[in-house]
Amino acid sequence: MKKVYVLMLALFIASLMVGKAQEDTNYGIKWSGFAKTDYMFDTRQTLNAREGHFMILPLPESITNGEDVNDNPNFNILSVQTRLSANITGPDFFGRLRHAITKISNNYFEILMGQFWNPFFVAEVIPGVYSFNTGVPFQPFARNPQVRFTTKGTIRFMIAAYTERDFTTRGVSIQRATIPQWHAQLHVGNKERILAGLGFNYKTAQNTTNNAAFGNGNVNSVSFIGFVSAKFGVLTWKAEAVYGQNMSDVLQLSGYAVDADGDFISNQTLSVWSELMGDISEKTELGIFAGYTQNAGYGEAANYVNGFQGNNIDYAFRIAPRVGFKSGKLTIGSEVEYTLAQYGVFDTTNGTINISGIEPVNNTRFLITSIYKF
Repeated sequence: MKKVYVLMLALFIASLMVGKAQEDTNYGIKWSGFAKTDYMFDTRQTLNAREGHFMILPLPESITNGEDVNDNPNFNILSVQTRLSANITGPDFFGRLRHAITKISNNYFEILMGQFWNPFFVAEVIPGVYSFNTGVPFQPFARNPQVRFTTKGTIRFMIAAYTERDFTTRGVSIQRATIPQWHAQLHVGNKERILAGLGFNYKTAQNTTNNAAFGNGNVNSVSFIGFVSAKFGVLTWKAEAVYGQNMSDVLQLSGYAVDADGDFISNQTLSVWSELMGDISEKTELGIFAGYTQNAGYGEAANYVNGFQGNNIDYAFRIAPRVGFKSGKLTIGSEVEYTLAQYGVFDTTNGTINISGIEPVNNTRFLITSIYKF
């Protein structure tokens, strides 16, 4: 009987502690998300993903019987971007709070563990376009298994170590390298007013083909990012620039090649984008996005091996104005996305793209979307 009394007493004390924790800490489950349906019309066949929903670039000319078979329109309706989220807040431990997204946080820093946005995808400074592509290939895009440490305050420092999973470097493997990718960023300010930042990334990967003709040893690459977001009354201006090597894992015009000595070399890619957006009234929002990316090649004689459209695209440009009408939690929006791509032929003598005699191609996507947020 004494054991029963001791157990009952322990349960009583535990219930008091839980009750006290519930008084002191607000935790539980908060549901959120959105339902989104897009109606899309493309004037040309495109390089895309997710059943054509994720539009990247117009396809190059493909001549059959004197006709360009890619010069054909396409219409589609999709709802695959719909999301349901559960934010679970748990009780304190070790003086910190653990969240369902595996985040440990206090007043001075936070540690994030698990699969999350790639560090190049700065959540506070991303395009607000209606299109599912989120500005790709001008805006880097990927999700990666990682661990990151971030300080708090007006000036914040972040360092992350991550590997590749769903989004991988073409033809080589970061998993076979001896170290993960490393990324460091410095943020100044906050997204409510003015936020600016700089970042640096280092990656090393190995040839996965086991064929020496496709390169010896590792391919090492470095990349840089700079970004800014500023609010002026009802308007928000965002801009970002990325310059780096072999960034195919974040869907940039990028890749690697093999030089005359049989060693890996990485190409150089520049991507820039800017956006102006704002609510001109309680029920109307406007925005315009513009992006440009340039494949700078390898700077020396090279045999092309692999990449993300890095072997035959010299540059690409996009402009996408949009307007949305809001009623409560529902937004009905329209966006016109014009994308131009200059294809060419990879020149092994100097590692660049030869565009002589090749006309650029373009696609215009007309998009109507309905977004219900909850």
